[in-house]
Amino acid sequence: MSRKIVLGISGVLALATAGCGGGSQQMGGGSPSATTTAMFVTSPQPYGQVIGGRVVINIRDLMFDPDEVEIPTGTTAIFTNNDNVPHSVTKTGGPGSDFNSGPVEPGATYQQIFEDPGTVKIVDEDSPDTKLTIKVEDEN
Repeated sequence: MSRKIVLGISGVLALATAGCGGGSQQMGGGSPSATTTAMFVTSPQPYGQVIGGRVVINIRDLMFDPDEVEIPTGTTAIFTNNDNVPHSVTKTGGPGSDFNSGPVEPGATYQQIFEDPGTVKIVDEDSPDTKLTIKVEDEN
């Protein structure tokens, strides 16, 4: 009689195990079409440092980090919104064409290339105290 119980338990465990994986290599129980979006964007380079013609500016706690940066002409600035509210990246002064990112949602990025030397002033339209100064210096 104890042998029947052991076999019964083994059968239940085998069915339960088969229902968990079905032989798939997938981990985590999600479907192949399921995606996960990170809330915050991490940068492989330090914020404010120009590497490979790019500089990353962090937006967090209602401020740009750093709030002042010097870059050579032709640099692409990548603004990463690591805050829990949308922000904008809006040029308020300086050389070059005007730009306005519109809402940059949490976890999203916005990119802008700076071609003209001079001092560019940037603000978040929804949070006017969130300011950034970019000093674009001629590479020649």
